[in-house]
Amino acid sequence: GTLPVLEYQVFYRRRYAEDAFASCRDVRLPATGGYAIDTMCGRYGARLCTAQRWLDFQGDKNNGLAPLQIDFRLLPD
Repeated sequence: GTLPVLEYQVFYRRRYAEDAFASCRDVRLPATGGYAIDTMCGRYGARLCTAQRWLDFQGDKNNGLAPLQIDFRLLPD
């Protein structure tokens, strides 16, 4: 039989992750006026969020959003 995928690793160049994070950092939610990243960085919120913390939250299977555990690894540029 086949085995299900329960978790995987994703490798990004650090620059790519930082640029993706920067493109989202200042986006505001119209309903609240707050930063979208505030809800996308877990316990760190918008003020303490970094690209790695943002990705870690996105890949955390315990956040209620990720379908499985995703381990984001940032590689040197």
